[in-house]
Amino acid sequence: MTATKEISAMASNGPATIDCETAALIRAVILPLFEAARSWPELIDAMQKRGYGLAFREGTFCITEADTGARLCGLRFLGLTMEQLIERMGRPCVKAAPGGTADGCLMRNPPVRAAIH
Repeated sequence: MTATKEISAMASNGPATIDCETAALIRAVILPLFEAARSWPELIDAMQKRGYGLAFREGTFCITEADTGARLCGLRFLGLTMEQLIERMGRPCVKAAPGGTADGCLMRNPPVRAAIH
């Protein structure tokens, strides 16, 4: 069983309840991806290769399980802030989810506006 599968069993719509050993494993796998990424597309690709996604759930930026979209943890769990990421990589492009919630997913390839003539 891979680390991804073990973590998947604990994910839910809210923050997952995680024991100390699993928390250390998650940080060991995911934190280096955030630290190495130089752009949002690079981070999104690295996360997807490992079975994770990035999204906003109820207005909070979080790591999700790619297959189900279930929330795994937030940035604070990793010791990061959104401000740190924006300072380094700029603002992410977010596609809002339908409905009245503050949910959305990060877009790897943001739409390009046509030039106005």
